[in-house]
Amino acid sequence: MAVMATYIAEADSYAGFGSTGKYFGYFGLAAGAVGLTGWAAIDGHLPGLQPADAGDQLLIAAMAWVGCGLFAIMAVAVLGSLMLSSKSRGTVTVDDLGVTRQIGERSRMLRWVEIEGFVVTPLRGGVTLIPREGRRTIVIPRFLDDYRGCIAGIKARGVKNLPPDNAQVRRVVRKKMTWKQAILSYAGILAFTLASNTRESHTVRVVGLVSCVGYFAWVAMTDNPELEDYGWVRWSGGALLAGMLAWLVRHMMHTW
Repeated sequence: MAVMATYIAEADSYAGFGSTGKYFGYFGLAAGAVGLTGWAAIDGHLPGLQPADAGDQLLIAAMAWVGCGLFAIMAVAVLGSLMLSSKSRGTVTVDDLGVTRQIGERSRMLRWVEIEGFVVTPLRGGVTLIPREGRRTIVIPRFLDDYRGCIAGIKARGVKNLPPDNAQVRRVVRKKMTWKQAILSYAGILAFTLASNTRESHTVRVVGLVSCVGYFAWVAMTDNPELEDYGWVRWSGGALLAGMLAWLVRHMMHTW
């Protein structure tokens, strides 16, 4: 007789109502407003905030830099919160075949013979099932309605807790950027810097712009299987790249 149990992830505290992610967002918006006010005053768009005193000018500059810096930090915190929230939703099904993780319309399955073991992931809670060669991990979130029962069911199938120095754990968990990805990433940053630098010649800036377009296209078309559980990340990342490219073109047009 087939045995199957489905566990549903409950509401998490990362990005839902009353979450830490929401407060990160509020604080980031406030910091961004302060920073934007400082930059507008520095550029002369706010005549009422253009003091002649050196101390007041230093305060305005601090508002701009500190506010924008805190906004960037809080934006990263909100993004991380949303990613953890997305990763923690959905269902986990444990049956005679293996473990199936369902998030929205996307599902992933590991058969029992394909599972090497599991490791605890304290940063986001829960455990990660470590596959054998050629397979991807499955994260079991701690927000399941019966988390302990789910883990007990997995252990009952002979799946063991792996030590951190296990070779398969190191291979799966500690993935590093390939040399090709590193070179292309550095080249993209360099191209963006050259295109936006008003001290460079027109030819160098145009080459930089064309290189940026190519780099952004490469990023947009490259499949990253680790982001499949975050369906909105590709869209938001694409919007960010498009915004950066639009700003770069506008900046070049005004500084040509």
